[in-house]
Amino acid sequence: MTVAVFNAKAAAHLERMYASPQVAAQRRRFREVLAAQPGETGVDVGCGLAHLAIELAQEVGPAGRIVGFDNSETMVAAAKERIAGAGLEGRISLAQCDATALDLADASADFVAVAQVYSYVPEVARAIAEAARVLRPGGRLVVLETDWDLCVYESTDLELGRRMMQARALHFAHAQLPRQLHRLLRGAGLTFERCEAFPIVETQWDPQSFGAGLLPVLRSAALKSGIDAAAVEAWIADIRSRSGDGEYFFAACRFIFVGRKPT
Repeated sequence: MTVAVFNAKAAAHLERMYASPQVAAQRRRFREVLAAQPGETGVDVGCGLAHLAIELAQEVGPAGRIVGFDNSETMVAAAKERIAGAGLEGRISLAQCDATALDLADASADFVAVAQVYSYVPEVARAIAEAARVLRPGGRLVVLETDWDLCVYESTDLELGRRMMQARALHFAHAQLPRQLHRLLRGAGLTFERCEAFPIVETQWDPQSFGAGLLPVLRSAALKSGIDAAAVEAWIADIRSRSGDGEYFFAACRFIFVGRKPT
């Protein structure tokens, strides 16, 4: 499997997903766990459209610095526009590079943040070792990932829903990465400090929600995998029709891991 690279269409979709209240809440909790301090230097691997990088830059303050990396030229260009709009060009620098080869010196960062990125990287152990390399002694690596087996909708055809989620999982190099992350952190020479779950649970249909935004992605994955198009459309229509009280349910479970470089 090749490394996923996001184009302009993907960037537009991610913009919508990042703005959903569920993902905004996820970023808040991720930043709480990361606990960026004024004056620190941090790295955002797979920075995407720079939502997290901008928030981290505000937390490290004028004396701090955030370095963002993404393997997509489209994402880096869009992120630079967002950063300029926020007036934070002096605190955030961006570059296009792969997660397995960060363009930074050894022991140059206080923290590395990696949110929903490593699941796309085939050589994930190498990428984690690279994050460990750029950390200063005592620095922390904070990783957020999803186990896609723990993502469900209430529907009239649960088996088709499982098949569609399995088709989506094929998009990732590691669709159940959280099950391995504690071992991978230790394998990179980091001390595994903690893991916590971040559940996304939706009990009312909202077209702006994360669950709603995931439906077009599931459709595309299902059709590419050969699932009958009429069945796919009927399943999605069923989900979108669940607007009454108690009719709609979506849940996904994400996990935040913390590893620290020994002093």
